[in-house]
Amino acid sequence: MIYFDDAATSRYKPYCVRRTIKDTLRHSANPGRGSHRDAIRGAMTVEETREEIARFVCAAKANVIFTKNCTEALNLAILGTAKLGGHVITTALEHNSVLRPLTMLQKEGLISLTVLRPNEGKIRPEEVLAHIREKTYLVAITAMSNVTGYTPPLAEIGEICARRGIKLLVDGAQALGHTPLNFDAIGIDLLAGAGHKGLHGIMGSGFLVYGKHTFVNPLMYGGTGTESDRLTQPSDPPESLESGTIALPAIAALKEGIRWTAQHFDEINRRTKEISLYLHESAESEKLEVYSVAGSPLFTFRIRGYDSATVANILDKRYGIALRPGLHCAPLIHRFFGTEQEGLVRLSIGPHNTMREARTFLRTIRDLSTQTTE
Repeated sequence: MIYFDDAATSRYKPYCVRRTIKDTLRHSANPGRGSHRDAIRGAMTVEETREEIARFVCAAKANVIFTKNCTEALNLAILGTAKLGGHVITTALEHNSVLRPLTMLQKEGLISLTVLRPNEGKIRPEEVLAHIREKTYLVAITAMSNVTGYTPPLAEIGEICARRGIKLLVDGAQALGHTPLNFDAIGIDLLAGAGHKGLHGIMGSGFLVYGKHTFVNPLMYGGTGTESDRLTQPSDPPESLESGTIALPAIAALKEGIRWTAQHFDEINRRTKEISLYLHESAESEKLEVYSVAGSPLFTFRIRGYDSATVANILDKRYGIALRPGLHCAPLIHRFFGTEQEGLVRLSIGPHNTMREARTFLRTIRDLSTQTTE
């Protein structure tokens, strides 16, 4: 199979990631739930991974909370900081992990919500500024659209938020591993991430990084391994936000995945950009309608005469090429493009992909395009 679906989950897992999973399972223990050596060893791995994440995103003084995925991290950030009667600004670029909790809060009458439409596919800082109200307390925005690969001007938006005392929540699911994110320099208050995509960990790993001056209420209550004599949740992070057993093998894999990604960051993204530019430059001759940003890790397109699911099924069954069709859990950007009925096909590039695979993909697209004109 030619795997072009890294935006859903990365296919390539470095040897160091696979090795640490086996080692962690061999010494299986519950971190923070015992005083024996393997429980202590596991707890040390968890803390080392927190430090690795903070270093990777340049968050010198921040809390790092582990979740099972980026969706949980975003829900924790949104629901855990919600202010009754407050106002939130978000965008049509967002994933349902942002849109759904915010829409729920709005429908329950707890907040008011402004969703910014892209201007020529982009979000302008002046648009954010123009929609700030007296009760605006949060701006929630992606660091990279999972449909187009577009990266908003986070530094300018962060400056606007900082000047007005508004929290900035950034969805880093697609960007981490592809775009440098400097938590402190941008002025991010809350950053949600996925471990299994551009950071080359495994599924079951997500995290929320948030500043020391930001308070996040827990969404789940239970055992934390600390203050067990009390019936109330611990008040200090990480224990306040990490109830129950955490996914130690996934967390250990994330530590190694981040280290490997940081070491190979330039090489990975140089190759990704090269393949992306080749695909985007070739698209015109193949008569494809392209919706992604050239140079990004995404190549999102449609072929006239086919819906996206049909294209993806043909590529899978006939040619052994894996891509993702549909709305990509981001309905508002498809509504903006007018593609909410048939969806789009998304090709996403990883470190294992080659120019030869890209050329093979284009040949298959040429075959399909020819069939629609016959």
